Amino acid sequence: MTRPDSLLPRESLLWIFAAQFTVLLPHFTRLPLWIIFGWALAVLWRVEVYRGRREFPGRLVKLLAVSVALLGLVLSYRRWFALEPMVALLAVSFALKNLELLSRRDAFLSLLLAYFVAATLFVFEQTIPYALYGVLAAVVVTAALSAQLGGFSARPRRALGLSLRLLAQSAPLMLLLFMVIPRLGPLWAVPQNSGGASTGISDSMTPGDFTRLSKSDQPALRIAFDGPVPAPEQRYWRGLVYSHFDGRRWSQGFGVDPREGAPVSWRKTENPLPEVGPRYRYRVIQEPTRNQWLFAMARPHSETRGVGETRDDRLVRSVPVYSRFAYDVRSWPRSSLVQRPELGDFERRRNLQLPAEGNPRARAWAQNLAQEHQDGAAISAAVLEFFHRRFTYTLKPPALGQDSVDEFLFGSQQGFCEHFAGSYVFMMRAAGVPARVVAGYQGGEWVDQEEYLLVRQYDAHAWAEIWTPSRGWQRVDPTAAVSPERIRDGLQSAAAEEFMEDSLLPLHRFSLLNRLRLQWDMINYRWYQTVVSFDSDSQQNLLKRLLGEVSPLRLAAFLLIPAAIGLCLLLLWLWWGGRGQQLPRAQRLYLKFCRRMAGVGVPRRSGEAPRDYARRIATEAPRLAAMASAVTAAYERAAYADDPSAERQLGRLLRQWRLGAMLANVAPRRHQAQA
Repeated sequence: MTRPDSLLPRESLLWIFAAQFTVLLPHFTRLPLWIIFGWALAVLWRVEVYRGRREFPGRLVKLLAVSVALLGLVLSYRRWFALEPMVALLAVSFALKNLELLSRRDAFLSLLLAYFVAATLFVFEQTIPYALYGVLAAVVVTAALSAQLGGFSARPRRALGLSLRLLAQSAPLMLLLFMVIPRLGPLWAVPQNSGGASTGISDSMTPGDFTRLSKSDQPALRIAFDGPVPAPEQRYWRGLVYSHFDGRRWSQGFGVDPREGAPVSWRKTENPLPEVGPRYRYRVIQEPTRNQWLFAMARPHSETRGVGETRDDRLVRSVPVYSRFAYDVRSWPRSSLVQRPELGDFERRRNLQLPAEGNPRARAWAQNLAQEHQDGAAISAAVLEFFHRRFTYTLKPPALGQDSVDEFLFGSQQGFCEHFAGSYVFMMRAAGVPARVVAGYQGGEWVDQEEYLLVRQYDAHAWAEIWTPSRGWQRVDPTAAVSPERIRDGLQSAAAEEFMEDSLLPLHRFSLLNRLRLQWDMINYRWYQTVVSFDSDSQQNLLKRLLGEVSPLRLAAFLLIPAAIGLCLLLLWLWWGGRGQQLPRAQRLYLKFCRRMAGVGVPRRSGEAPRDYARRIATEAPRLAAMASAVTAAYERAAYADDPSAERQLGRLLRQWRLGAMLANVAPRRHQAQA
């Protein structure tokens, strides 16, 4: 049976509910709505129990609540071995605990569970705002724990102050453990549900898809180079290859998508590398896409764990990119490849595939070009020349009908990158030249202060590749024939009047806001480089810089010496008077009065009560009797009656005391008594 003195008072309940709300708030947008309502209902029920209007639920009601919660989780999530259902299960347990929140033991258990819920914030995001909110959640939960001591500790100022001091004292230990504890695989490597919408480039392309991406200025890639940086015209970050066309929609086709079992080289030795060294070495930090494909320049090779290479010169990851992911890449220019693989029959048929019907004018023109020119390079030059003379680059192309290629080539002649790339590949295939559409990003903004390339969503781009027997696969960008400034200077230069015109706050038009946005991105970049991507390799490099050589003896000294220094400082603080700082203000003021009385020759005896001390002062120093009586009365009202006005009066009395005058009046009496 729970003792009455262990029941939760009102202040403790309020602190528990505040801590629960703080740690659950960031999850409100991703948890099912019924979990949020369930938590609010459990809180309301517990409040009604405190008011005496309801009883704690019985065993049957608890069993029913647990059954309904489990049924809701089963219906809300398609699979269980994923992060979202596990976090939701933790949130449900957290909410149901309120139905049996009776004693301080239950309160401590609920608040310890709150720390785990707060830690799940970083399962989904590891950005600076989430880190700051995580610190806030830790402060509130720790304050709620300290408030469970009851009475004076439950006051907001007292509880928050104690929480901040505890967390500040633990910060050095946290930093030390962050540097030396072996780095394990991150929790967020566990698969997540893929039902949420992904951002960025899709696994298919229809007219208008890349136009939609041009309206977003969200970061997509951050790329730091170890050595030379490619010219703007060479910054093509390929991610997807579209080989199948159904008359309107381009897609990867069978045998290309790794999600469908397409072959991927995970063993690096299977891909022979050229003897010529790589031209570019770089590290890519990719924003979450919820997809497996990664972005890199042509002919990429990566030694990052879990990253593989496909036959069509792409990088893929073994699991989808649910959070920011960093990987190292080396890229060779295709011109440096001595051996060029032959194009097999299956690959030739794949890259010549076209629907049986549709777009008759484009097919007829392509056949005429094939008869007029002897090779694919000449046919390509003729098509690009046609684009250059007659077409317009725009972010607002008109809608196209069923025969989209015919309408674009011989009708509107206005389009975005996907229009040019898709129609070009159609023409080359119709002329008998193997071709494919490549999707990714092109360009990027160079950040001088941190020396990295920032690629945004509006840098999304589509281009083409054609196969020739003499050169193999080679890149051809039809957009460059229409708008070369798009490739050289970026989308903002190529479509200045249309660029981000639908944005609520067009930051690119305000230089100050644009600089602030860039500064914020640099801070995020440094945060990820220093904290989020601090893996075992980074840890080893840091320890080598600090210790010279990482050995058990040096590592033990690195741990024990700061611990010993911290312990000595703590003991010194306690000895110097740290305990006295924890006394109430009224008691500290009265001790100051006692010290002043000792200075004039009337010290307080051990165990002497305040009133007895005042009477002895009146006997030994009559001129101080009135002051001692007033101080004693104010102290008793402040300390025992909890009177704030008496505490303020006690402070005023001590400030008004003229110590010099007191000594002048008392000193003659002391000399007379000694005589």
